[in-house]
Amino acid sequence: MAEAKLGKKEWFYFIAVVLLYILAIWYVAAHNLSWSAMFKAGILQEKGVTGLDARVKDIDTPVSWNIPLVIWYIVIKGAALLVELMPYWIIGMFIAAGLVVFVSWEKVKYKMGYGGVGANFMATTAGAVIPICSCGIVPVLAGMVEAGVPLGPTLAFLISAPVLNIPTVFMTAGLLGKKMAIARVISVYGIAMATGLIVSYWQKKRKGLRHFVKLHVQPNLSPELQKFAYSLAMKLVTKPEGLTLEDIGLEHKAEIDELDEIGVIEQAKDGKWKLIERGDSKHQSSCFVLPKGYAELNFRGKLVQLWKTSWQLFFALNYYLVLAVIIAGAIRVLIPTSVIVNFVGGKALNSVLISSVIAVLAYVCTYVEVPTALALIEKGMGPGATLSYLLGGPGLSLPSIMMLSAVFKPRLLWLYVGLSFVGCVIAGYIFNLL
Repeated sequence: MAEAKLGKKEWFYFIAVVLLYILAIWYVAAHNLSWSAMFKAGILQEKGVTGLDARVKDIDTPVSWNIPLVIWYIVIKGAALLVELMPYWIIGMFIAAGLVVFVSWEKVKYKMGYGGVGANFMATTAGAVIPICSCGIVPVLAGMVEAGVPLGPTLAFLISAPVLNIPTVFMTAGLLGKKMAIARVISVYGIAMATGLIVSYWQKKRKGLRHFVKLHVQPNLSPELQKFAYSLAMKLVTKPEGLTLEDIGLEHKAEIDELDEIGVIEQAKDGKWKLIERGDSKHQSSCFVLPKGYAELNFRGKLVQLWKTSWQLFFALNYYLVLAVIIAGAIRVLIPTSVIVNFVGGKALNSVLISSVIAVLAYVCTYVEVPTALALIEKGMGPGATLSYLLGGPGLSLPSIMMLSAVFKPRLLWLYVGLSFVGCVIAGYIFNLL
């Protein structure tokens, strides 16, 4: 990400995060609630709750026309979720920064290209061994993109990590049976691989990340490419009308393509190459869009840069974190799990389509979807609908989608949502036929 001074918006949402965290701690202490329920599941819960209820049972929040009271419960329940997410959020920042500082963009690009079958399979499998929730994964995605990991494998990892990680698979087998666990694994691989390959083809066709990603990508480049980028930028500053490839030198075609892809330059309709004009007012000149290189830094210098990058990423994404937890709080107040379990039962829950929609509307953290699914099964949910709910719950909820909008532009975001949703529905119908 580009270095820039922090503005009022960044500081406002940083303070909001701190205040929400303090508010949740105060509320649990003042009302003698369960600390473990908040830190493990992000819920406000009376003490003494055991078994499966310990992951799903929340305090009562009566919905009424007392709007200030409803807003208060939305905020406090969102704050409790923020406390549970914060460790994943912070770890995700450091993972993202580590990818940017320690991983060479050019080497990743050379090995993975735009993401073939092998790259997407590897990314999907990596999700099984990195247990991280759907919201906490957002900073990691940002780091993967900035490190040069193609968008296809990035989305494959995004789909598999919250749904396929080893603890959730064993929990599914233990509570819902081995057949459901196997179906979950196979379905996740199918959805993740299909989505990854489609997006990889799309990226190869469009190339430049600026078409897909909101964050300004400043990857870790080799000293040679960084030097070329700087010299080219200096020429383009004095030639705002642009330079042709012949002006730059045909021998630099490969470097031009790489700088085009990472968003330093772009080719105008007249065929000339120009510096990309950024609308962000915090970037005062074209020098700010130049990529960085950390290869010549010693280990201590890289650790310093890792800290700076993590801190900057934290400030950049806090707005989406606050918005996501408030949306999740609203869902928990207005559409709590108990309402879904008690009032949406019988034959309706046998519908794969309905269960997939419920997975989007009813926010469920990773590791909580299995106990919730068990309660829904007791109310009449069929096997295919259960599988769809398990696949969609952890990754397709509205708060998760809001978090992902921090990284992806709308077209890519809705492609991911659409492919994942259709995949959940298809997997559920196929499972019903077996």
